Amino acid sequence: MAAEPARDRLIESNPFVDVATHLFLEDIADKQGASGLNNYLMSLATNLAKSMPEEEYDTWDEFLEALKSGNSILTTFEEVFMPTKNCVVTRRSPFERGWQEYVKRVGSFSRIHEEVAEYYNSAVKPTAINSLHIIHQTFRAAASDRITVGGKRVKYAQVATVWTDGEKKIVPDEWLPVLLQKAGISRTELNMLLRNNADVWLLYTE
Repeated sequence: MAAEPARDRLIESNPFVDVATHLFLEDIADKQGASGLNNYLMSLATNLAKSMPEEEYDTWDEFLEALKSGNSILTTFEEVFMPTKNCVVTRRSPFERGWQEYVKRVGSFSRIHEEVAEYYNSAVKPTAINSLHIIHQTFRAAASDRITVGGKRVKYAQVATVWTDGEKKIVPDEWLPVLLQKAGISRTELNMLLRNNADVWLLYTE
């Protein structure tokens, strides 16, 4: 009798979980609508951030090292690089794989994932393309609020997002010059970063 093959490593992501999670969100939306789903997603992301330890750094350079190495709560779930000391770029969305698994096994996503983003954009801030960006951006904001550098609370701002199908969401034109100045990049540099990456955001203290 042949021996069963050994499983020498854990499965990184289970498609069943990925698909079921998105269907669960759609079920919430069916019962509570876009506003109810938005509130749930923001609460979920905020509670996740609050469950993680607070961080204190003496210098901005020390904080940057933690960010780039994935040792900060802000980059626990994503791989980033930093073209400047304030501009952060996410290479790939941590939700990309789950989205692809859903499309492959179930089909096109429910329109509610875009409708809840539209609600978020009008009620909170205009920076999301779909429901997953609400989770991600709310988590970043709440996690930043748990970090101090040199005794000052870290601030977060989203600049632009690109989804897997190429759709982009950039902050309104009236916000962009101020955010680009804080990030230390030009509009041309932003466009270049958006060609091959998922998110451009910034961190700073006041």
